[in-house]
Amino acid sequence: MRYLLFLLLLVPRVLVAQAPADAGLLGFTAASRAAHAAAEKVFLDTVAPDHARRWLAALTAEPHVAGTPAEKKVADYVATRFKEFGLETEMVRYDVFLNHPKHVSLKITSPVQEELSLREDEPLDESTKKPGMFPAFHGYGASGQAQGEIVYVNYGTPADYTRLSGMDISVAGKIALVRYGAVFRGLKVKEAQDRGALGVLIYSDPADDGYMKGEMYPDGPMRPASAIQRGSVLFLSHVPGDPSTPGWPSTAGAKRLTRDEMSNVPRIPSLPIAYAEAEKILRRLAGPRVPDEWQGGLPFAYRVGPGGVRVAMDVQMDEGLKPIYNVIGRIRGTVEPEKLIIAGNHRDAWNHGAVDPNSGTAAQIELARGLAAAMKTGWRPKRTILLASWDAEEYGLVGSTEWAEEHAADLQKNAVAYLNCDSAATGPNLGMSGTPSLLALAMGAARDVPDPKTDGSVGAGWESRQRSTWAQQTPVDLDARQDATFFPRLAPLGSGSDYTVFIDHLGIPSVDFSFSGSYGVYHSAYDTFEWMDRYGDPGFLYHAAAAKLWGLMAMRLAGAEVVPLRLSTYARDLQVDFDNLRRDVIRRTRTPAAADAKPPLTPAFDDVLTALQELGAAGEAADRAADAALANGEAAAAQRANDVLMQVERAFLDPAGLPNRPWFRHMLIAPGLTTGYAAWPFPALQEAVENRDPAMWATEVKRVAAALRAGAAASR
Repeated sequence: MRYLLFLLLLVPRVLVAQAPADAGLLGFTAASRAAHAAAEKVFLDTVAPDHARRWLAALTAEPHVAGTPAEKKVADYVATRFKEFGLETEMVRYDVFLNHPKHVSLKITSPVQEELSLREDEPLDESTKKPGMFPAFHGYGASGQAQGEIVYVNYGTPADYTRLSGMDISVAGKIALVRYGAVFRGLKVKEAQDRGALGVLIYSDPADDGYMKGEMYPDGPMRPASAIQRGSVLFLSHVPGDPSTPGWPSTAGAKRLTRDEMSNVPRIPSLPIAYAEAEKILRRLAGPRVPDEWQGGLPFAYRVGPGGVRVAMDVQMDEGLKPIYNVIGRIRGTVEPEKLIIAGNHRDAWNHGAVDPNSGTAAQIELARGLAAAMKTGWRPKRTILLASWDAEEYGLVGSTEWAEEHAADLQKNAVAYLNCDSAATGPNLGMSGTPSLLALAMGAARDVPDPKTDGSVGAGWESRQRSTWAQQTPVDLDARQDATFFPRLAPLGSGSDYTVFIDHLGIPSVDFSFSGSYGVYHSAYDTFEWMDRYGDPGFLYHAAAAKLWGLMAMRLAGAEVVPLRLSTYARDLQVDFDNLRRDVIRRTRTPAAADAKPPLTPAFDDVLTALQELGAAGEAADRAADAALANGEAAAAQRANDVLMQVERAFLDPAGLPNRPWFRHMLIAPGLTTGYAAWPFPALQEAVENRDPAMWATEVKRVAAALRAGAAASR
């Protein structure tokens, strides 16, 4: 560690900045503040936990997988609530490619004959006693049969397969057994498929979200032995949305790809299984003992295989075009009705979905009720607020992607920001991710939402946890001229929820937030109202807090004379990410590589560093201009400032997109190509580092610097 720190001291630092001051009602004139504050008070006083509890009970009455009649019933419920509160409401149907299971089975065929369960076998609460749940399957999983020996591949990352290669073990012609975690499940299947596996089994290890993390449900919040994590295996970081229309909307008459033509879905069968069933395989597995860090939480020594056990899997899917329904509630703006603030959540779930996603749906309905109460007192937003209830997110962000692709031109011209809440509450700890231009807005709103269990605000708790994490990571000033400086920041956006199309494809400033705690029933049959009532958010206090935070951000974006997007901290946050990338490059130069590996990169950073300085100066100037327009009080000056603030994020897009995945067009942020969920800041450069590809770096560093300079130019 100390040697690495010495190396980092040799790298020049560009920017050090302090945390922004409390912005309060950022963007409002003195004349409008009082009236807006009064409307916010009505909104905050209206939102109530008991209403959120009522909404969640109704939303989770039965499982509602996308493309089923049960999910259409939930869409109708949300639409009815929006209309009841006085919102203009439309239901938008798309016919998209989806799959549901017709038949799934998994058997041990040697050394014994044993059928393995593909259902949760214990009705642990009232919800799980009800019929209507599908057996275990993967969204977009391939139909097929596979049988053979098992190889345990840990999390199934590229690094894990490199480790296997060093042990002279391959998954070619075998079935890969993978534990959930580290990377998106679709990429686990892709990696195994690319390496010749016949099929893939994915299980949740108790070390990750089971008894090693706490008491199991129903005695606690963690995953019981028979719980199965369902989910999509779309290759999410390549292109999300309907795989039959990659890059264009699934409207009537749209060109469609056949399954064989789709490049972002698996070709080999896969199944999720519970750790109770995985244990029956792992106990019999032969071969060498796993590396220490691959050992999970089951009470025996894990082995890699192959040998000792064979399995047969049979997966048959009902797949084709099925209807999905987005529900859009609208509160029209009075001054700039064409300008849009979009607050989105998805409704569809793999089962009952009390946490994922319907805690967010309950908060969204309560958000609508609170906004309606403010409207009854005479409040109207200057810009239009859309409440978007998306469908088929679980399959691969399908509803939001198809809608945004259909309305891409209008959104790029008029969308101010996208505010996402997926799973609103599994505990009390606020987390926020987003584009840096939304930091001041998000912090100001969070500071104005009381924490229902402390004397402070949810924002104060968020900042305190950020500071604690920062201190534990012992950050280093890269040129050692002064001590490192703490500042709060929104975490970089990766993927896995509906903000993806807005930020990565269209360049619309986006934020995502949730309140988190111990949560072990993700995507299982036990993600129920009863679990939420007992463990996730007893009293539904943080459902209400989520609605309040969401509402304050939306009301301020829609009501301010100068939109509360601020650019002076943008380059500072990018600098943090770029410093992390440089650290990664330095680390790799000091890490021994395999004999057949390409040498690590030794790239030049100067062009990006200079462009970051230019963006920082331009962002500070843009914020000064926004403040001057606000002080000036002239509508024309405010409009000029707004036009600048809204378009900067679009400047970071490159029409050619990222290498090998052109749908992702943002040059500064994307989901990791090999992670799926986790973010890769400067994604093309990170890919060059991962691939040890100097030619890619030389090409992409020019495009990144050009995007930064385009953002600086748009800020002026």
